[in-house]
Amino acid sequence: MTQRDANVSCALSLGAPATSNLMAGQENGLIDREAFMAVVSKLIDEAASGGLPVHLDLVDLEGLGRSAAAMEPGSAEKLRRQVSATLRAESVDGLGATEMSPDRFALVRGVGSDGRLSERLQAVSGGAVRPIIAELALKDGSKQSLRAMRHALDRFIEDGPSAAAATFAASVSRTVHQSNSFKDALSRGSFRLEYQPIVDLKRRTLHHFEALARFETGSSPAETIILAEELGLIVEFDLAVARIVLKAISAAAPGTKIAANVSAASLLHDGFVGALLEVTASNPRMRPRLMIEITETQELRDLAAADKAIAALRRAGHVVCLDDFGAGAASLDYLRLLDVDMIKIDGRYIQSLGARPRDTVVLKHVVAMCRELGVLTVAEMIETAEVARCVLDLGVDLGQGWHFAKPLAEPRWRPNVGPVRARRAGAVEQWA
Repeated sequence: MTQRDANVSCALSLGAPATSNLMAGQENGLIDREAFMAVVSKLIDEAASGGLPVHLDLVDLEGLGRSAAAMEPGSAEKLRRQVSATLRAESVDGLGATEMSPDRFALVRGVGSDGRLSERLQAVSGGAVRPIIAELALKDGSKQSLRAMRHALDRFIEDGPSAAAATFAASVSRTVHQSNSFKDALSRGSFRLEYQPIVDLKRRTLHHFEALARFETGSSPAETIILAEELGLIVEFDLAVARIVLKAISAAAPGTKIAANVSAASLLHDGFVGALLEVTASNPRMRPRLMIEITETQELRDLAAADKAIAALRRAGHVVCLDDFGAGAASLDYLRLLDVDMIKIDGRYIQSLGARPRDTVVLKHVVAMCRELGVLTVAEMIETAEVARCVLDLGVDLGQGWHFAKPLAEPRWRPNVGPVRARRAGAVEQWA
C-alpha cells in the first residue's frame, strides 16, 4: 500500500465499532455483499466530502476454484485466506472487499494505488491464476455511482469484469438522467395523488383515505419510489407528498383523515421528523388528521431509532400505521419493538385466504395479538364481498380494496349503509 493509500485509508476510517460489526462472522475476513454495499456507500460519501476519489475493482481469479479443489483441505483453506488477506489489505481501510462468487471478488481502493494487485494475487496463488481486473471510477456523484455499481455487480457475477465495466458508464449516465428527471418532476409537481378509502368493516363507514402517488410518465409508483430511495431523494419526495395531503385535508369535509406514505428510509433520516412536523407547525390541530403510513421498501434496520421517530410523531398528534406487516421475517420484532397505532396486513395474506389455510391461522393470531396490544388492523387488497366477510370474521378492524372503491381523484366518498345487492346473476357485491 502506498503512502497515498494510507492517507486515504486514514481519512475514510469508519471507526472501530463499525469495523467490528461488519467483520463479525466472516470466516475468510471478507464481508458479505449487503455489508459491502453499506461500506461502499459510506466510503463514497466520505471520499466525495474529503476530495479523495475511490474506485471499485472487479477481480476475476479464474481457476482459483479448480486449484483449491485439487488441494488438500488445509492447503485450500490457506490459499483462500491468503487471497482474502491480499484483497482486504489492498482495500480502503481494510474493509471494502467481498466475495461475489468462488472466483470473483470486488473491493474499493484509493485512486493512488500502486497497480500491483494483479502481481500480488498471482504470487499468493503460486501462479495458479491470472487475475482479470476491471476498475470502475466512482466519481459521478455518490448515489448515482452506488446505484450503477449495484447493476455492475449483478452483471459481474453473470458475465465477468469486462462486461460489467462496459455497462458501468452507461448505467451511471442513465442513473444521473433518472435523478435529474425525478428532481424535475418534484420541482414541477408533475405527479398527483389519488385517494383510496379505508373502511370500518363492522360499521361499513369511511375511516380514512390513503394517498397514493401517480406519476405522469406512467411508470410504476413502486419502482419510482425505490428509485427515489436509491438516489437519496425520498425525503424530499415524502415531504412534498405530506404538503399536498395537508392541503387536501384542509379542502375536504370536516373530520376527513388521510394517510401519507413515508418511506422507512425517510423515517430513519436525520432531521426528517422535524421537517415533517414543520409542515403542520402553523396548524398543529391538523396533525391527527394527517396520518403517517410507514412503507418498507427498505428494511427498518435500526428499530430503536425507528421507534424514537415514531414516538415523536405520535406525541405531536399523528396516527402512525406500519404498512405490509407480515411481508418479512422481522414483522414480529416490529410488533414487539415499534409502538404504532395500526398495522396494514400484507395483501398476499389476504389474497391467499381460503387457498392456504395456514395463512388464515397465522392471520387470526396476528389479529388477536394486535387486539391485545391495542393496535388496529387493516386488511388490504379486498376485492370481493366473501373476502370482506372473512377478514371481518377473523377480527380485522379496517379494510381497503377494490371491493369498496378504487383510488379516487379526490378524498370524497360515502359508503353505503349496507352491502349492495347483486344486480344480475353472477354479479359481484360491491359497496358504493
